[in-house]
Amino acid sequence: MNEDISLKGPLEKTMPEEERNLFGALEEKIGYLLTKYQELIKEKDRLAAEVDAERDKRVRLEKRMELLSQDRESVKTRIDQLLHRLRSVDL
Repeated sequence: MNEDISLKGPLEKTMPEEERNLFGALEEKIGYLLTKYQELIKEKDRLAAEVDAERDKRVRLEKRMELLSQDRESVKTRIDQLLHRLRSVDL
């Protein structure tokens, strides 16, 4: 995609100097834009990978939170059962 298309050759020799300069400037700008475009694609891919990694991290944390919540409920149930047993004991 980075092929250089140059005006060098017979056509360039027949162009006035001002036009050659304009085409040269245009070639430079297009080259710059293509380079920036490729950099942006690489950055987009890097950011997409980061988003995927964060999404995976979030899913793992949600699962961990769910397990902790289940553990909490289990502990609460056991404490309630122990309290009930204590209340039923005649002191």
